[in-house]
Amino acid sequence: MTAQQSPPAPVLAWAERTLGPLAVLRGAAAGPQHARTWHVVRTGDGGRFHVRVAPDPGAFTRETFAHRHAVPALGPGAAPRLLATSAAHLALIVTALPGTPLDRLRPATAMLRTVHWRAGFLLAQLHQAARRTGTAHHDAPTDLSRLADEAARHLGTVGDRLSADEQKRVMALADRLGFVGRLPLGYIHGGALGSSLLWTADAQLALGDFESARFAPVVLDFVDLACGPWTAQPRLRTAFFTGYGRTLGHDERLALHCLTALTAARRLAEARALGDRAAADACEAVLDRVNHEVSG
Repeated sequence: MTAQQSPPAPVLAWAERTLGPLAVLRGAAAGPQHARTWHVVRTGDGGRFHVRVAPDPGAFTRETFAHRHAVPALGPGAAPRLLATSAAHLALIVTALPGTPLDRLRPATAMLRTVHWRAGFLLAQLHQAARRTGTAHHDAPTDLSRLADEAARHLGTVGDRLSADEQKRVMALADRLGFVGRLPLGYIHGGALGSSLLWTADAQLALGDFESARFAPVVLDFVDLACGPWTAQPRLRTAFFTGYGRTLGHDERLALHCLTALTAARRLAEARALGDRAAADACEAVLDRVNHEVSG
């Protein structure tokens, strides 16, 4: 992945027509499946913004819809504010929010529980936001079957990096996704919450990066945290769902187990390919926990 230090010239020209003269503070990593984001400052008054270019029209539409119809439900300061969009450039300008991503926080355990409680509350607000359209409501349940199919294809390409027992356990859980019952639907964030949730110096929590937002089973939004901080600190999961306002039903718990295992297996294969022992150990711990919880 390479870094692009400045937005494409037409995008920068559009952004400066909208905001005024700009200086780029940080370039964007050019990833094929995610929006490229440049951190810019307005030279006239020091105002800070993000210029984002979506990877495709679908992502641009999702992010624009999210900002216009769902993000306002989160309240002032809880998400970036949309300032302008350009369909021609697949670009958006949003306000920059200060804060440390959740996955980089190392405060005391009591503070982490507060952060996760607030994360649960914030996600509940998002899941209840925006009005469902008939098409979105109809298509949402297909996310689970699609993810199971993708997991099978992915394991076919990285199977040599997983043991036979690991492959067997993961595929068994992928198969179980097909038998999960009806799941609660909502307007989900759909991205990596660990990097999208920002904890500020004044003890506030904000959520950004809405390019994957859509109507889907809400359990999908819990997978990133289940593969991360909840593994070593189960109390954080308890705090999150206290803030969320409800616990998971039986089918949701099963779906979360399956989805967590699929995500951990993918990350484990990637970590082993890169020789990242620490990341591989963390993924193995997730798979062991899921296997224990399902077997128990």
